[in-house]
Amino acid sequence: MSVTQSFELRLDFQNYWHTGSGQSSGHHLDALCQKDTAGLPYVSGRQLKGLLRHAVRRAEAWGWYDQAKQTLQLTGSNAIETVLFGSSSQDDSRFDSDPGMVFVDNAELAQDERTWLGQPEQTLVRSQLYVDMYNTAINAETGTVVKHSLRGTELAIPVSLFANLSFKPTALDADTFAQQQLVLDKNVSKDLIEPALSLVDLCGAHRSRGLGEVIVSLKNA
Repeated sequence: MSVTQSFELRLDFQNYWHTGSGQSSGHHLDALCQKDTAGLPYVSGRQLKGLLRHAVRRAEAWGWYDQAKQTLQLTGSNAIETVLFGSSSQDDSRFDSDPGMVFVDNAELAQDERTWLGQPEQTLVRSQLYVDMYNTAINAETGTVVKHSLRGTELAIPVSLFANLSFKPTALDADTFAQQQLVLDKNVSKDLIEPALSLVDLCGAHRSRGLGEVIVSLKNA
């Protein structure tokens, strides 16, 4: 019988960051931050899972998991990625692919902070979690501002966010399910994710502008 192993994923943002909501505030800002129902910033579990998968893929390509593959008796260039996150081949049909064993919740402020900030009387304090950034395009030939190019983006201030990260075998294929179960039986789930966290150093949009620098860590839940 499969069990679930859970850990706490922590994101410590080092500077301003932006996760887009797809919404604007009309003439004032072109892009608003993603917020929960209380108006607090968060990073979606889907985005976090994508960042983790990309980090594991890079770590595996660089040979960081060679010893783990021997322990788990895995072969293939992306065997660890597939066991953890499921099939990703474009050749796999929806019915041939297998789901992974990694599940990531939204990363949110600590519960006590969310409780306090969510109170109706804290509207002013909540507004101070965000700042506005404006930028404009410059004509490369003339060095002058391009007309009507001013864009405003809402940014969240540096904060610490927390998300539950769990491992549970879900593969439909019996062999893949057994491999996922072995990860739990060998108690190496944390050991597979943790080395790749150093490769997740940016999160959110506008990373090329220096936004979203983050330190990610993992501890037992």
